[in-house]
Amino acid sequence: MTEAPWIRYEGARFRDELTDFKLKNHPFATHPFFHELEQGKIPKPVVQEWVQQFYPWLACVPIAMAERFSQCSWEPKNDRYRRMILDQLVEEAGDPKGKEPGHPELWLRFCEGLGVPRAKVQSAELLPSTMVAIDDFLYTNRVNPFYVSAAGSSEPPNVPLCARLLPAFRNHYGVPEENLEYYRLHVTADVEHSQWIGEIVASFASTPEVRKQMWDQMLRGFSIHALLVDGVYRRAVAANQR
Repeated sequence: MTEAPWIRYEGARFRDELTDFKLKNHPFATHPFFHELEQGKIPKPVVQEWVQQFYPWLACVPIAMAERFSQCSWEPKNDRYRRMILDQLVEEAGDPKGKEPGHPELWLRFCEGLGVPRAKVQSAELLPSTMVAIDDFLYTNRVNPFYVSAAGSSEPPNVPLCARLLPAFRNHYGVPEENLEYYRLHVTADVEHSQWIGEIVASFASTPEVRKQMWDQMLRGFSIHALLVDGVYRRAVAANQR
């Protein structure tokens, strides 16, 4: 029997195995919702419901990054990793002096381009699945070492997902170009973020115990992102079957 990846590999080799598994098995790559969305087969009202459920999770990302930053201790050996986390935190939240909008703001603009007013997005009632996803996302970043929570990050599979969905929203759902900055940005920005996450994982994947924690956190991240679409997707499927 082949040894588990966290037993067989370490360092950069383990990082590569983790990333490859993530790219092939993350819900961004496997969930039918995203495949149908790419093809324009998800009815627009369902897409509009999904964007409203995704917004509160996205608005929590800077908070999760702050939790991750708080887990990165002051020692000089962690200076580089703190800078990585802080850079991502600021990009997610937006420049505090207002020079660059945060990702939640870009998502609100995207929602407006899809025909959902920002006030409606910000006041939308959350599905139970959305609430669980948010709670678990914040919790795991609060209690885990920063290198373990980083291993569960979704940036690597988000790059190809955004590349696939950008033309879909442009061509199938009629979102104006000025409202697509969220997707244009993530096609490039998450490449750098993925590199940083990979560097953190490779640097700390030193024991089977830590590597198993990283692998489990990756799988937990899969569940979080599945929850963010499952509630919307299943309700839409059930409605079509009535």
